[in-house]
Amino acid sequence: MDKMAPSAEPVLKPNSDEMLLQFVIQGDDRAQTEREFSVVGTKLQPLSYSDLVNLRLGSNVTVPLNFENAKIISSSIPEIGVDKFASVSAKLSSTYTSRTIGLVKGGWLPSGLAHQAGMVVLPDRCTVTELKARFRNGLKKKDDNDFLDLFADKEVAINPALYALEGNMRLPPTEQVIAQQLDEAYTAIKTALPKATLVPSDKENLKGIIGIGQDTHDSMMRKQRFLMKLAPKTHAPVAASKQEALWSEIATTANDCGVPTASLVVLAVLSAIVVPNGRSPAKRLLKLKANYTEQDAYNALADLRSLEVLMCLFAIYPQNELMLCTGDRDLALFWAAVRASNFRWTDGHASFDLSPVEELLPGRLSDFVELSRSGTRQPHKLTQLAASIRRV
Repeated sequence: MDKMAPSAEPVLKPNSDEMLLQFVIQGDDRAQTEREFSVVGTKLQPLSYSDLVNLRLGSNVTVPLNFENAKIISSSIPEIGVDKFASVSAKLSSTYTSRTIGLVKGGWLPSGLAHQAGMVVLPDRCTVTELKARFRNGLKKKDDNDFLDLFADKEVAINPALYALEGNMRLPPTEQVIAQQLDEAYTAIKTALPKATLVPSDKENLKGIIGIGQDTHDSMMRKQRFLMKLAPKTHAPVAASKQEALWSEIATTANDCGVPTASLVVLAVLSAIVVPNGRSPAKRLLKLKANYTEQDAYNALADLRSLEVLMCLFAIYPQNELMLCTGDRDLALFWAAVRASNFRWTDGHASFDLSPVEELLPGRLSDFVELSRSGTRQPHKLTQLAASIRRV
C-alpha cells in the first residue's frame, strides 16, 4: 500500500500569500521511485483538542492535515493532473516546531499554517515577545525552523489590540498605559517584521482598545470577585465526594457575583474541580494556587477576555479570516476544548454556543448544559469593538 506524507518544509511562493505544500507518495518497495505533487491555495481544516493534547510548543510538529479544493501546480503522477483541484488527508511530520498556536474558527493550527490571504492576526503578549526574539528586519535571529517563520518577509496584517488591552502591570491598564503599550507593540512588530501591515495603520486603534477596556471593566471586576471567592476552595484537588457540593457553590457564587453561569470563567472553574490530578488546562489557565491574588485573577481573566473578543469578532465579521496567535498552550487547549460555534451579533451584542469536549468536564457535560440554561445569561456587549478592528 502506498503511503503519502507532506514535505517537512512547507514554503511560500515568491511574492504571494499562498502557501505551497509538496506531497510525496512512497511505495512499500523502498527502491520504487517516489512520486510527488504540489498544491497551493490550501485552506487547512482546523484541528481539534485531541490533536493538541500531545503537542509540546517548541517541539517538532506531527499533526493531521485535511483540506479541500487546493490547486495542483506540479505532479509526477499520471493520475493527478496539473491545474486540477485536490482534497487531501495526510499526516504532517515536520522538522518545523510551533512555538505559537493559531486559534481560528473551529479549532487551531500551527500559526504559520493557519494564516490565509487577507487574514488579520491578533497576537497576544507571548507572541509579540516571540516575534521580537526571533526576527529583526524580517530576518531570523535563530537557526531553527518554526512555523512562525512563514510570517517573515510577508505582508501579514497584524492588529496588536490584545497586547495593549492586557497591559503590562497585571492589573487593568489606564488609558495612558494602553497608549504606551500600543506604541510598544507597533514598534516591536515593525522592527521584527517590516513588511507586516498594522491594522489599523493609524492610532484610531487606540480609541477602540480603550473602549473595549471600558466596556469589559465591570464584567472583569465581577469575575475577579468570583475567582477570589472560589480560589481557596478550588486550587487543590477536590475529592469526588465533595465535588457535587462545590459544583453547587460555584453556581451560587456566580449568580451572587453577577457572572453568567454560561461564561467561560464559570466553565473553567467547574473544569478545574472535576478533572482529576490538576490535569485540566482550565485550571492551569486560571493560575489557581494557594495565596491567589487579584493580579493572578486579572491575568487569567485577560486571557479569557481575549477569547471573548475573538468570538465577538467572529460574530461581527463572519466572512473575514481572523486568528488569535498565542504562545500559551493552556489557552489554546481551552479554546479547542470549549468548541465555540454559531457566532451571532444582534443589536450590539454577541452570543455563541459552547459544546465542551468530554475531557473538559468528564461525566458532567449535561450538568453544565442545564446550569448554563438555568443561571444568569448575559450577551457580550462590546460597543467599541468594531472601532478597534475597524479595517478588518
